[in-house]
Amino acid sequence: MVLLMLLLPLLGSLISGLLGRLLGYNSSKYMATLCMMMPCMYSWYLYYNVMVLNMMYSMNLFNWMSIDNIEIDWAFTIDELSMTLLVAVCTISSLVHLYATSYMSHDPHQQRFFSMLSLFTGFMMMLVTANNYLVMFVGWEMMGVSSYLLMSHWHTRLAAMKSGLSAFLMNKFGDTFMTMGLFLILMTFGSLNYSTIYSLSSYINTDMLTLIMLCLLIGAVAKSAQLGLHTWLLNSMEGPTPVSSLLHAACLVCAGIYLLMRSSYLLEYTPTVLLIILWLGGLTTLMAGIMAMVSNDLKKIMALSTMSQLGLMVLAMGLSSYQVSIYHLFTHAMFKALLFMSAGSIIHSVVYESQDIRTFGGLIHYLPVTYISILIASLSLMAIPGLSGFYSKDLIIESAYGVYSLSGFTLYWFAMTSATLTSIYSFRLLYLVFYNTPNANRYTYHIIHESDYKMLIPMIILAMFSMFIGYITRDIYLGFGSPFNSMFTHPSNLSIVDIELSLPTSYKLLPLILTMLSVSSVLFIYEYKYNWLPDIKNNYIYNLYLYANSKFMMDQIINNIILRSTLSISILSSQFIDKGILQIYGPNGLYNSLNYLSYNIIQLSSLNSYNIANNDSIFNQTNTTMRHYGIYLLTLLITISFIYYISIIIGYNIGYNLMLLLLLTLPFAL
Repeated sequence: MVLLMLLLPLLGSLISGLLGRLLGYNSSKYMATLCMMMPCMYSWYLYYNVMVLNMMYSMNLFNWMSIDNIEIDWAFTIDELSMTLLVAVCTISSLVHLYATSYMSHDPHQQRFFSMLSLFTGFMMMLVTANNYLVMFVGWEMMGVSSYLLMSHWHTRLAAMKSGLSAFLMNKFGDTFMTMGLFLILMTFGSLNYSTIYSLSSYINTDMLTLIMLCLLIGAVAKSAQLGLHTWLLNSMEGPTPVSSLLHAACLVCAGIYLLMRSSYLLEYTPTVLLIILWLGGLTTLMAGIMAMVSNDLKKIMALSTMSQLGLMVLAMGLSSYQVSIYHLFTHAMFKALLFMSAGSIIHSVVYESQDIRTFGGLIHYLPVTYISILIASLSLMAIPGLSGFYSKDLIIESAYGVYSLSGFTLYWFAMTSATLTSIYSFRLLYLVFYNTPNANRYTYHIIHESDYKMLIPMIILAMFSMFIGYITRDIYLGFGSPFNSMFTHPSNLSIVDIELSLPTSYKLLPLILTMLSVSSVLFIYEYKYNWLPDIKNNYIYNLYLYANSKFMMDQIINNIILRSTLSISILSSQFIDKGILQIYGPNGLYNSLNYLSYNIIQLSSLNSYNIANNDSIFNQTNTTMRHYGIYLLTLLITISFIYYISIIIGYNIGYNLMLLLLLTLPFAL
């Protein structure tokens, strides 16, 4: 049954993609949706078995590869961590499929869209249930390819193609380092199985573990849009809104968080990487909040909100509060998917499909269900008591103070500032879209309408989850008898007890107080004292606003300073090394030397028949040729020997393999 659950999304993708032309777009999209809803229902049954009944599922299909003493199986395991993401992925994906049947009803390429949507979900399920890093990496890579195809679905638009390519290349940068990390794991542990690595991690040199985790961290940072490699996240909003709801709620951006959590047994023995992760998460959540404050695009504000919440999750992992981080990932998936679906409902209802919140206003009377849905999701995002976000988000902020360290205390205020900014830009969005004076033309308000039931039903279901799922599952993740306490049993993982029992009440109430003050301030200023807002004509304020609105010039820094300089170095390297030295002393040098030697031997034979008198000059010429050829071969042998002995000194026995490779390729070169 578990195997069927994993294969059904891939089956739906094949049916919609290969048979879509024969079945028609209605049959193909409903088949893909049905193939996604069946695993969703079964995932909740498994969730009860794993989380409440403490059961585990393991399935070994076959031996994938056996090289020397390395055994890698095509195997899957469903434990508490993978089950949390699996139920979120299946639930949101099935609701997004149902939502997209109406949202994409006028698209001419619905079969391709639903095929890619199911394919993406299938490989995400493979990623979270994999039993080893290699199977996870297959799901990781294929998920990246599927996300590129989904972001650039409207391939006739140049902006969509550029955004998909930007996300794909940025993820490939992280995937390169992740591949290096997997090679280092294989070299260090001799296996890629999670259980083997977990059992040996405490006996491995800390420096080696630090190098491994730095490589994995770069891969996770690129996938989860942390500061520095986040520029693709805003560009990806060019894709359809169902894609944004699926990719940026529970799937694509959460894959990096899952990778770090799955590697927690390595991470706990690398204090340097833990400190890097801590500060990276704090800076990410703060700067994303500042950028969202000055943004006016409806979907980009929500994308920056996703980046901010992912920064909080990374910050929690830097504090070794893994169960708090996975709990916030679970609750965040529900209300963030609801936010994007509500945004899609607003965009779909407006005739010109604008995304600028300044062009809306007064929509509370026209879109009541959408308004209630986005209000519940925004309040949950702001961590209002009683909603799902309150139980997980506030605990992350308290965790920063509860570790009682200088970095923790500093990042407590970073997270507190980020939470305050979240309340400000969330309520600003609500006010300008629903409460403000209508700013659109009269024709828009004549034709604006509420979405149909296929879009409203998923929104209502997610609104219920956003209200109650946090309270229902709180003890599963944060209780003292939680299964995650045994799963993440690490040396410094007991701070949750101090946070619950000894943290001063004032520090627990401060996030709520600042949230209420910020919401009240925004409402008061927009309603009564709009002239209190800073004058944009002031040069200092204008430059500050421009700097934040241009995403802190990160695009310019990456493109103009890093990428262009790297590209110029690559061009010089290609010109002088690849096409220069290596060609002259490599294939071309060997070819010219052998050709010159052969020519002189033939010439020697010819001259020996016709002109015996010139023996001395011919032998002198032949000796010169042989001397040149000998010098070339001697240089080649010296180079091979140098590489071999350097490799022996470093400690990696690659010299023998390198010489064997050169000897094997020599006949082909000849």
